[in-house]
Amino acid sequence: MLEREIEDEIQAGIIDGAVLAGGSPSGVLEPRAWGYADPEHTRPMCPNTIIDMASVSKVLATTTALLIARDRGLLDFEHPFNEYLPEYRASLPQPIRIRDLAMHISGFGQQSHYNAPTGAEIRDKLLSVSPANSYGKFEYSCWNFHLLSMIIEEVSKTPFDQFCQQQIFQPLGMNDTSLGKPLSADPARLAQTCATAKAGQISDFIASRLFQDGFYTGNAGVFSCADDLAKFCRCLLQQGKTSSGTRLFSQAGYDDIRSIRIKSGTIKRSFGWIVEDECKPDGFSSQTIYHSGWSGQTLFLDFEQQFYAIVLTTRTLNEYDRAKAGRFRIIEELGKECQVIQP
Repeated sequence: MLEREIEDEIQAGIIDGAVLAGGSPSGVLEPRAWGYADPEHTRPMCPNTIIDMASVSKVLATTTALLIARDRGLLDFEHPFNEYLPEYRASLPQPIRIRDLAMHISGFGQQSHYNAPTGAEIRDKLLSVSPANSYGKFEYSCWNFHLLSMIIEEVSKTPFDQFCQQQIFQPLGMNDTSLGKPLSADPARLAQTCATAKAGQISDFIASRLFQDGFYTGNAGVFSCADDLAKFCRCLLQQGKTSSGTRLFSQAGYDDIRSIRIKSGTIKRSFGWIVEDECKPDGFSSQTIYHSGWSGQTLFLDFEQQFYAIVLTTRTLNEYDRAKAGRFRIIEELGKECQVIQP
């Protein structure tokens, strides 16, 4: 069923290719690849293909960086965000906490509100425009994670890409993971995701402009591969511990990412992550977290059943909804392979 699902999606033109990996207490499924890493179908997808992670960057980099920064006493999630970001100069109708940004209940809007030709102009808008929507109402917005990555830079006095490299990727041995551009220049290892001109580019049009103009951001821009992502997922399942047993972040951080903090309709969210929404497959426990990226990527974890799934695809430009639904069907099939859920 798993192979057929992927092959059907490739044949239907929903995705060009896919890499899958997963794990459970009974064993690890090594990365497997299907299809192609580019829309012209000239380069095969490989188990170690490096892919633009789009909005999975929010949890892989920014959310994790926030947990680490709090552990080091650099910030408090309950404090207003502008206490840590003196460059922010717009008026606020009421205090907006770090936690509110991470939960997407700040009132900041969508990317169209700060779109501009250059990274400098985008950054200026992000720092000078007041929230357009109601505080406390859930609205998924990249704006929040632009601000959060700026805050990490401010409190750590370190560029955001370096902070993530030094504090997250290197300690976990994620040697092929980076922010802004891939570490590898080998064209055989790089995927070309939708809305990009060539392999190894960022698909998010705002993030690509920011990185191109010398800025860093936490809403998108991470490049990674299945093996590295498996190391990250195993760390989360081990309550924030690395393979050597040292802590990447504290028990408090672990509790934050797995505990439901808001409910909005069918959506339940923890700190930075989705706990449950209409995409969640049947058969998994109530202790799940996951996040997807616009260009076709999903990480999924079930803490109770100690299971993780990694689905990385090169989706075609106009097939967002069908490709996303397909990834969650694939996650369900991976759960069956790992005997986490019954066929």
